[in-house]
Amino acid sequence: MAHTIVLGGRLVLRPARSKQPPLRLTRRGRIVLVVLPMFVATLALLVAWAGFAAPARAGSEHLVGPGTAVTVTVQPGDSLWTIAAHRVPDQDPRVTISQIRELNDLRGSRVLPGEQIMVPVTS
Repeated sequence: MAHTIVLGGRLVLRPARSKQPPLRLTRRGRIVLVVLPMFVATLALLVAWAGFAAPARAGSEHLVGPGTAVTVTVQPGDSLWTIAAHRVPDQDPRVTISQIRELNDLRGSRVLPGEQIMVPVTS
């Protein structure tokens, strides 16, 4: 629909302007436009911080080479933890236990009295 306007004795046709209501955001729209980008940015910062704060340490603790282990007979009341802490006191017992399990092809952490196991020695 057009409006007729008279300008200086001439008739001018102008298209009618349709009034559109202003854009209104719903609550869900505000969440999507504000909260979601903030969540993604926070997640990206956490991932970046974790990457810089905890450098990769894979393989930093290597197993001892061949010939650097002794055979130990398990005594009553001994566990892999006590053996590891007693035989290799300057190393984290968890690392020593891992080495003992690999050297002896153990599936679990249980050892029986009288059992002979190989234990790495410190170099």
